[in-house]
Amino acid sequence: MELNSIIKKIKKQEILDEVKNLISIPSHSKISDQETRIGEFIYKRFKENGFIVDLQEVESNRNNVIVKIIGERNDSKNSRSLALIGHMDTVPPGIEMPDPYKPKITNGKLLGRGATDMKAAVGAMIQTLLIIKKSGVKLKGDLYFIGVVGEETGGIGTNYLVKNGFKSNFAVVGEPTNLNICTSHKGDYELCITIRGKSAHGSMPEKGVNAIVAMAEFIVKVKELLIPEIKKRIQENTGFPTINFGLIQGGNKVNVVADICKLEIDRRWIISESIPQINCEFRNILDQICKKNPLLSYEITSMHPIDSCFGPFSIPRNHELVVRTKRVLSNMGYDTSTISINAWTDAATLMNAGIPTIILGPGDIEQAHTNEEWVEVQQIIKTVIFYLILIKEFCDWYN
Repeated sequence: MELNSIIKKIKKQEILDEVKNLISIPSHSKISDQETRIGEFIYKRFKENGFIVDLQEVESNRNNVIVKIIGERNDSKNSRSLALIGHMDTVPPGIEMPDPYKPKITNGKLLGRGATDMKAAVGAMIQTLLIIKKSGVKLKGDLYFIGVVGEETGGIGTNYLVKNGFKSNFAVVGEPTNLNICTSHKGDYELCITIRGKSAHGSMPEKGVNAIVAMAEFIVKVKELLIPEIKKRIQENTGFPTINFGLIQGGNKVNVVADICKLEIDRRWIISESIPQINCEFRNILDQICKKNPLLSYEITSMHPIDSCFGPFSIPRNHELVVRTKRVLSNMGYDTSTISINAWTDAATLMNAGIPTIILGPGDIEQAHTNEEWVEVQQIIKTVIFYLILIKEFCDWYN
């Protein structure tokens, strides 16, 4: 069956119902079963439609859902394996978010927790595979859909997937890009700096060494000395690194000199940097501060899982995956812009494992995690078309 014939038979309401069903299932870290229910829902959805589907246990009752359509010919240069990958978890709903699990459509927008990040993309991926099966076409290359757990809380699902041997020639992560081709983003390094001093009675601060004061000096020096320097470093299409002082806590009581202060930092980094380099730059400033008093000391600790990859993501814009994706979208009359996004995604883990990846999905990243989270209905429908185009291009098909 020709691609245009398949596209004409797409049923808009079935796609929207798919996404609505996903939104209606809570799947965040503040509930006991996290992604269990949504994983079971997706598993049954594929199983009932005759797909090869497996559950990959990442943690107790937390499973990646892996669906595979086996390519029937592997002798074609043009037929390669392609994986459509999306995370099933969301962030918790905001206190003021009305009816987060009752999706509704208003003014052409689908609202609900996870609509943008990223249940619209996951629903589109599910529908894409169902359409492939119903159309009766045969793929030459293997096609995967993988629903992963824990992206919002450390990327554990995709990390587990690749560490247990998953391979594909190409991958598409469906994070929100407004259906532009995303080829890069920064890495995310979350760290905690602890400064220790000496406690004393609040009426005699000269008898102690105040860790809060030392941390304040550290923050000032970072702003004055380090931030101007890192702004000179540029990753193509992505920009310069950033430092955000996210959380600070110090002291035990108002009338006691603070003997400890902790500062949590969100450090976004680029491909020309490294974690040891970042730590060294912070240490240089901390050394300057702590050498003023032998009672001052510090430590830097990572807040990420020890075996996870939170590095930058970058795929060359002349890579086969990008070039062929741009060509087929152009032939269909669609925008072929390449962009970067600020948020970290599972694409970094996949690229780090040697799987060429692009990010392409419905919705605007600025809507993610907000109380008014929404995605345009037409973008969801168009996403299915995009994914069908990519499957035909990379897996190839025949009747």
